[in-house]
Amino acid sequence: MAARIRLSSLAMCLIAWITALPATAQESTGRDSEGTSSKPPVARKDDCQKLPGGNAPINRLVRLEGGLSVRNLDLTYNGKPLFEYTDEDFDYLRSLWRICDTYDSATTGKIADRLKSLIEDAKAVRRDTIDWIKRTEQEAKALKPGQAGIEKIHDMWQQMLNHEFHMLETDMKYIAGVLSKRRDELYAAPQPRERTLVSPFDPGPPEPRPLGGSGG
Repeated sequence: MAARIRLSSLAMCLIAWITALPATAQESTGRDSEGTSSKPPVARKDDCQKLPGGNAPINRLVRLEGGLSVRNLDLTYNGKPLFEYTDEDFDYLRSLWRICDTYDSATTGKIADRLKSLIEDAKAVRRDTIDWIKRTEQEAKALKPGQAGIEKIHDMWQQMLNHEFHMLETDMKYIAGVLSKRRDELYAAPQPRERTLVSPFDPGPPEPRPLGGSGG
């Protein structure tokens, strides 16, 4: 009985200790391919020396009249590719640019908002393309050997070329590898014999009439 009481007391203490931990210690954090993060960065004066920290021409990008090409999401700024930028990153840039006097106070917010809009629109286009890549990969793996399968895999390759600027270079390499491998498999597979079906009601071609003979 005493042992049960001691065990119960130990369990209650353990539960109390766990619930007393800060929420950040109990929750796991991380990033997906587009950089979702639960740890907002804090801008400091020392961070100014990190700018620009990449090859993204921010001044030119924010002056674009149209949209941002998905291929430009591979550009980096402040040590991070643009396709990984999150809401927290844009908030961080606003604060950092103000601390570092990168832009004047009247335009800092506008530049950050414009950059965010361009990047988010391009990321949305890429997400649609990623969905297409997943569907195409499944369809390619389901193709059967034969003329129809070979024609379809070549059609998929053309569709990939049409999507070229709607995906990152790494996305392009991935789906190109998938389609190339499946194409080679289809060519190497035993091809089913093409059968010509003839209707039993087809009398066939007419018999040739003899030359020089009289008609009957």
